[in-house]
Amino acid sequence: MSTGSGWFLAPWAVAQPLIHRWYAWPHLLSPHTAALNLRDRQLQVMHSYVKAPHLHERALRDPAMFGGPFLDPGTATVADIEALVERTTSAAAPLLRLAEDIDDARRLLREKADGNPLSALYPLLGDTLRGRVELAYDTSHRPQIRFFEPLLYASAALYDRSAQTISLRAGPDPAQPFIFNSPVMPDARRVDLPVPFDAPELDTLFGAEPSGVDPEELARDLGVAPDRRALFRTLFTDTPPAPPSPVAEGVRMRFFGHACVLLESAAGSVLMDPLIGYAGDGHDHFTFEDLPARLDAIVLSHAHPDHVGIETLLRLRHRTDTVIVPRDSGGSLADPGLGVLLENLGFRTVRRVQELESVGIAEGITVTALPFLGEHADLDIWSKSVFLVRMDGRSLLFATDTTLLEPALYDLLSDLLPPVDALFIGLESVGAPASWLYGPLLETRLPREVDQRRRINGSDAVMAAEIARRVGARRVFVYAMGLEPWLRHITGSSYDPDSEQLRQTRMLLETCAERQVPAELLHMRKETFFPPSTPSARH
Repeated sequence: MSTGSGWFLAPWAVAQPLIHRWYAWPHLLSPHTAALNLRDRQLQVMHSYVKAPHLHERALRDPAMFGGPFLDPGTATVADIEALVERTTSAAAPLLRLAEDIDDARRLLREKADGNPLSALYPLLGDTLRGRVELAYDTSHRPQIRFFEPLLYASAALYDRSAQTISLRAGPDPAQPFIFNSPVMPDARRVDLPVPFDAPELDTLFGAEPSGVDPEELARDLGVAPDRRALFRTLFTDTPPAPPSPVAEGVRMRFFGHACVLLESAAGSVLMDPLIGYAGDGHDHFTFEDLPARLDAIVLSHAHPDHVGIETLLRLRHRTDTVIVPRDSGGSLADPGLGVLLENLGFRTVRRVQELESVGIAEGITVTALPFLGEHADLDIWSKSVFLVRMDGRSLLFATDTTLLEPALYDLLSDLLPPVDALFIGLESVGAPASWLYGPLLETRLPREVDQRRRINGSDAVMAAEIARRVGARRVFVYAMGLEPWLRHITGSSYDPDSEQLRQTRMLLETCAERQVPAELLHMRKETFFPPSTPSARH
């Protein structure tokens, strides 16, 4: 194992996690969701590209098609994509078998689950599901499949760590395509590390930001190919990072982009939904250099890729004490659990919390989970929470993408919550159709008109203003809007000033101004201090 030296991982060194050359996001890690995404998203778009590359090239000339089902090969050729299809089909054969077994199990339940006992159906399940699922009726006598996710991860064939790669390059690729529809192909500017995501050697690599290493020794530990070691060496610098600036009193809030917010006090630090950009990418934002040496807690709100950034999480694993996540699901297909996912990424302390459950982080710091309504296309999603962070007498509510589906919820919560010093809420009021994210997981395709109505929407201005009023928010921050250009390959979004999302934002800011509540749109970077509250203000 490489030990300390005078070389530090450069702040512009990008490390992207790939699975079968596709950028890793939560649904590509959980084996059951990975199987269906592989078959019904990735292989389909690659086959389509190989068959008619000119159609994809023409579509991608239109910027509005960026998030559409079109493959951008970068510098790769049609033959390269065809070869990737062949390699993936062979290497991921157990996952493709799992996808077929899920289809067969669904068909079996449709045809045979008539209200009678289900015990006779277990021997008819495919081999990849045997012992890894439970068949059950809900209270309306509808049959369903419950997945034992830890047993899926425990299968080396279904959770294939050998398919995982960390791809390094100097600085982000400004032309990187959207993660759902294009693989990240090898090129001369990348150093691919043949290590699984839970490898302890990655902690040594990422720990080389604050603590120096010997790059040559580390290259050997990481299995860097001899012809890539000179390029690997360029990802290190002899300039040590500046020491972090401490917080003496009160709460310092730093906005890193999208839904990533760092809260710090003299007692500790909490990082919300980390998704962090890199130094030198041409944009003005906080980076990894602006984080404290230790994070007392990372808090994840829900399993969408713009809130659970595997790339950022792996980089922070070595400096993080605890990760707080919503409760794992009941094993449903559409709702892979964040707790078991993180444990398989090598995080040692993961706290799953129920609604209204609080976790003490450090002196004067607690994190409380609250119900999260909406933004999931009306699917039965359990693994999602709005979080209230109390720090140094201040209360900050991170409502992320929640909506006001049921106003009575906030009447009930207002009786339980302390005064809210700041509400953080997203106004992605026109989200993508349900099929954009969940399409591969759905048993049958939604009719187009239904798909267009069941969108992955956040709040609009009226909803957000009403949530702010009902929780008594003294300040409002709009965030999680997908505005950051350095995250476009993950969010798939870009807005012009006349977009509905920004129009709703202006409406909310006007409403808050009329109510004399300070409000602003967070964009790029922002630092704000909340002074210590007086004892009387805490009750």
